[in-house]
Amino acid sequence: MSNQVTITVFEHQAIKVGQEFEQKNGEDAVKVKFAEKHLELLERFRGDKEDESFPYYTLIHDGVKFKHYVGVLNVGGLQIEVLPKTDADSEDASKWRPRLLHMLRTVYRLQAHAPGTALQRLKDSPVLDVFLQRFLDEVEALLHIGLIKTYRKETANLNALKGKIVWSKHITKNVVHKERFYVNYTTYDRNHIMNRIIYKTLQVIPEVTRNSYIANRSKTLAFEFPELLDINVTDATFATMHFDRKSDGYRDAMQIAKLILLNYMPDMVHHRNNVLALMFDMNRLWEEYVFVILRRELKGVEVSAQQSKPFWKHKTIRPDIVVCTADGKSLIIDTKWKLPKDNTPSDGDLKQMYTYHKYWDADHTILLYPGTESSKCNEGIFRDEKSGNDGNLTCHMVFAQFKNDVNNGLDLTEINKLFE
Repeated sequence: MSNQVTITVFEHQAIKVGQEFEQKNGEDAVKVKFAEKHLELLERFRGDKEDESFPYYTLIHDGVKFKHYVGVLNVGGLQIEVLPKTDADSEDASKWRPRLLHMLRTVYRLQAHAPGTALQRLKDSPVLDVFLQRFLDEVEALLHIGLIKTYRKETANLNALKGKIVWSKHITKNVVHKERFYVNYTTYDRNHIMNRIIYKTLQVIPEVTRNSYIANRSKTLAFEFPELLDINVTDATFATMHFDRKSDGYRDAMQIAKLILLNYMPDMVHHRNNVLALMFDMNRLWEEYVFVILRRELKGVEVSAQQSKPFWKHKTIRPDIVVCTADGKSLIIDTKWKLPKDNTPSDGDLKQMYTYHKYWDADHTILLYPGTESSKCNEGIFRDEKSGNDGNLTCHMVFAQFKNDVNNGLDLTEINKLFE
């Protein structure tokens, strides 16, 4: 993967065949072209799904237009890095790349543990390598503790009697070979589904990264695994997976393996045109990031996510974040990964916040947007025909800006004021 090149785009941006991008190569800059073969691979990866059901991009004439998903697409030697943005004037990769990495590290608890120069390369690496590094850290920890063993049923035609004879198969298969026994027996080994998923992921990693440190480390860890059966991984594989006291340490490794394996399309013929999508819904990522930051930074309050209450028949109502203080005050926050037009919330968003006020008897409601230097927080009072207002129910528009040192999270000054 050493010849892989990277282009950087932003959510909702379109790219077309023949379009050139500038890629930094040390002190120099080289031109990278989005080619016809890359478009063909993206078309094949999308398959026959409709644009509405495929989340990452839509097909346009001679190109693609990205949606609100961000992350990395590896396409036949070309790595497409899709970064977030808040408006048309915010397409600055030097700002948004560290912000995206910080958001992902915060939400997915990603920390890179690597020696010296390798760690420095990972700090400036694409999103994919950060996830791969975390996966390898988890695998290394599991190997140190010891891979789990489980009992499983085996059926085989053996030269020795072991377990229980399956007479129907034994008679038909061993008419000539009288010395054999077709048996069903129990074995205790490491051929557990989770170990097999990890082993499969380790084999995929060298195909999708251009970081030689990560590729070599993955191969080394794969050598430490016993011989395991291959596994065909689907959504159902992870949906039916259960963790107990014995396997709980596998959770984080399974989460990242799921992201990799379910979004990987190998090239079975030439082994050069593999496709991998490690993409994240920016709306959901912003919501989860804000929740983690609030829970970490707001002291003396209870922060919970996705509380739900009955609304109508079988339908429920569920705000993004609910903050409760020790003296009984409550604050409802709905996160929005967009900037409101003319600094005014949409009618739908305001109706939603009014409903939250009523159902949670909230003291304050907040529409929380990503902030820019020109953003101005404000508030408005909900009104009705009879009293002119509705008990001074207010909806605050708050713009949370990233701090200058992005690793310090968001500026929560405006939210803290509501608790004073």
